[in-house]
Amino acid sequence: MRAATVYAHGQPIDLAVAMQAAEWLTTLMSGESTPAEKTAWQQWRQAHPDHERAWKHIESVSGGLRELDGPASRQALLQSPHSPSVSRRGSLRLLAWVSAIGLTGWFGARSEYAPGMARAALADLSTGVGEHRELALPDGTRLHMNSGSAVNIRFTDTQRMLQLVRGEVFIATARETRRPYRPFLVETADGQAQALGTRYSVRQEDGRTSVAVEQGAVRLTPREGAGSLVVQAGQGGAMTARSIVPAHAVSPDIWAWRQGLLLADAMPLRDFLHELSRYRHGLLGCDDAVAGLRISGVFPLADLDSVLLSLPDSLPVDVRLRTRYWVQVEARRQR
Repeated sequence: MRAATVYAHGQPIDLAVAMQAAEWLTTLMSGESTPAEKTAWQQWRQAHPDHERAWKHIESVSGGLRELDGPASRQALLQSPHSPSVSRRGSLRLLAWVSAIGLTGWFGARSEYAPGMARAALADLSTGVGEHRELALPDGTRLHMNSGSAVNIRFTDTQRMLQLVRGEVFIATARETRRPYRPFLVETADGQAQALGTRYSVRQEDGRTSVAVEQGAVRLTPREGAGSLVVQAGQGGAMTARSIVPAHAVSPDIWAWRQGLLLADAMPLRDFLHELSRYRHGLLGCDDAVAGLRISGVFPLADLDSVLLSLPDSLPVDVRLRTRYWVQVEARRQR
């Protein structure tokens, strides 16, 4: 997988910072930003010199976008040829991304397995943060998409393929009725997961693809490695582009997101917050001093603010709401 390089005023800058600048530009250009969001934007700019540098860069290269009058720009964005259902903020975010990485980076982002929001924005199907979607594919296969996920559908006369651009999906494959038989494949940045009469989930993470099988089996084949691994029902497995992680037993709790829940069983707090961050906009940080604390319970994904605010009831932590989009979990201070 190719890494994207971002430059601000001639100097390299962290991709995450560039994307945060693009998100802020999206918010401010949307015409829907609140006074609290504008205050949070100023606080973000002041939090680190790289933030200000990234903002100055994206502000300068996106000047043409900001000069569009409101009605004209909204009409143009809502008529995006890539997706007629793209929201105004989604379209603006895509344009901000183009501005942030430049034309060379943009065309790189459209390559087959480049990371980033650009390729996800152009995907056939996608979900926003906190959104789930369930639908039937052309062959009758049921596809359930988790928060922040994107896929392309590539069905041909010889194969049924989903390209998982980002996020996580649960698939209940339909029985193939066409002849010749077409295998069902999920392709990720790391390789392929082939269904063998299956109900299973596939999750794309940074440098790793994870699979959990509820029924049937799935064969994992790394993109650049030798061999493959068959993951059976009740097991999970993973692969990088060059290697395979051995199969291991998984709990059905792993699919609780399909019911809008996160189930934790003595989960380290850092991992717990990482999972929550998949369903919430903004930054969700955890101090090292409390990262190893363990948490258990059943948590509703539809009310994450309440989940976060309840953490001090069961753990010796304080939850600091720095802004609407920036939450930090810290060790409890002495009262």
